Amino acid sequence: MLHSSRLAIGVFLFIPALAFAHGGGLDADGCHMDYTHGEYHCHRGPRRDQPFDSRAQMLDGVANKPSPLSAADPAAYRTVTRVVDGDTLVLDGSQTIRLIGVDTPETVHPDKPVERFGKEAAAFTTRMAAGQRVWLKLDPGNKAIGHTDRYGRTLAYVYLPDGLLLNREIIRQGYGHVYAGYPFLYRDDFRAAERAAREQRRGLWE
Repeated sequence: MLHSSRLAIGVFLFIPALAFAHGGGLDADGCHMDYTHGEYHCHRGPRRDQPFDSRAQMLDGVANKPSPLSAADPAAYRTVTRVVDGDTLVLDGSQTIRLIGVDTPETVHPDKPVERFGKEAAAFTTRMAAGQRVWLKLDPGNKAIGHTDRYGRTLAYVYLPDGLLLNREIIRQGYGHVYAGYPFLYRDDFRAAERAAREQRRGLWE
């Protein structure tokens, strides 16, 4: 009887933990956000067991390679304290992040006027990221330069709490374009997102 009770308690404790790690259960497509591994994946269908950044990427059919930092790693979490413009953030500890692979119209450049759609891009990034607890990931291609640009800003991918890759989402929604001034792994993916935004006349491509 005691053994049965312990087993029941173990199952009772395990199920909520599993549900949390798996983002609250499967959706109608048999997919879910796995917060333990920081990826969105499906248990059935044509995209079974493929890792994605988010449901939006799964629907686009673009696999996430490699997966973001594990949510179990405390160093992966940072808080966005301020949005400077569409492609630049400030995190807790006053670290400035330059979103790698994306460029948005200027709004705060000391030598340039506010560019067309710059305010809209800044507002979009603010709406998506300000105050959010995000995952930060560096690209191995920039290790030789210390993962910083010429202004001392950290070049990074920023993943939102739901696993969405902010860098790519800015491009996908038409608030910026691909910037290849520094090497990054997702170049082909980002370019495909830009082509789709152009074809659908989103944001600055209107």
